[in-house]
Amino acid sequence: MAETIHCYRHPKRETRVSCATCGRPICTECMRQTAVGIKCPDDARLPRGARAGVMKPDQILKTLLAGAGISLVGIPVVSIILGLPFQLLISAAAGYGAGTLINRAGGRNGGLLAITVSVVATAIPFLVLLAPNALVGAFSTFDILAAVLAAVAAGLANRQL
Repeated sequence: MAETIHCYRHPKRETRVSCATCGRPICTECMRQTAVGIKCPDDARLPRGARAGVMKPDQILKTLLAGAGISLVGIPVVSIILGLPFQLLISAAAGYGAGTLINRAGGRNGGLLAITVSVVATAIPFLVLLAPNALVGAFSTFDILAAVLAAVAAGLANRQL
């Protein structure tokens, strides 16, 4: 059976409705019908793009955890990508996918934090794999270009339209 949730503004009222923007539970008195769904009073009065880039603590945590996961899982993925043909195209696609995953994990608010986490988390696996060769001066410019394309694509996945 589902856990009972209560309105964030009226803690004694049970509800099954959540705000379409922030996800907080709201009762029938608090909910506001908008063109994009039911929202809490706080989000209903904001213009559509006003919340872009504003992240709550749990969204920040989810963004950072997703970034850490992308960095760890990315190491074996990047080792495979660097040996494939069309590695520039595949790197860009993988970077965009990683950025999208981080964006969605953080509640799709984007902003500077999500962009930064996406770019850094996508670049780390490339840096881990390319650093030993770079230290001895035997790195491929092609591999560096693949890393840059992946990081830029990850950042673009978090842009706000």
